[in-house]
Amino acid sequence: MKKKLYLFAIASLFATSTMFAQTAKTFVIDAGHGGFDNGSNNGNIVESEYSLELAQKIQQLAKKKNINVILTRDGNDFLDLQSRVDKMHKLDPELVISLHLNSASNKELKGAEVFINKDNTDANTEKIGAELAQLVSINSIENRGLKKANFKILRDSKKPTFLIELGFASNPTDAETLKSAYHKNQLAEKIVQFLENYQSI
Repeated sequence: MKKKLYLFAIASLFATSTMFAQTAKTFVIDAGHGGFDNGSNNGNIVESEYSLELAQKIQQLAKKKNINVILTRDGNDFLDLQSRVDKMHKLDPELVISLHLNSASNKELKGAEVFINKDNTDANTEKIGAELAQLVSINSIENRGLKKANFKILRDSKKPTFLIELGFASNPTDAETLKSAYHKNQLAEKIVQFLENYQSI
């Protein structure tokens, strides 16, 4: 009897593993900038460092939930836009999320926003983009909504790609919220929850 139960357990484990292998999806998280390209830098927050830290948090949390997240860069290295696009094409993910911080000479501008390709005509992509904009607008970060742009990483991607501006490093209120460990952890958790929901579709 014990032997039969053992064999059943092994068979169940194999079936579960096979099912996961068949349904697992790959997601790419692109940490903006890197190396000599700092991106936004207000003295307290450096965009390249911030985006990488958040990307790594997302990957670590995703791993615990058996979600396959691959980063375009996992160190403080410069990666040009074409190299990022080439890597995305090679990985052939379900979707790509590119993480950034905004900056403006007008320090009153604040809030998070999500960009998709300006030529996008897919209603579902727009719906997901709007959902992401709402999802990252937490802890005093306002929702600036979904926008379209002609950024290379959006234009040249073959899969749904969302560039998230998580807030304005140039705005004192946004900057204070963004650098909070609590806020960063919440962002990572919410994005991983989004990926988990997307994976189950």
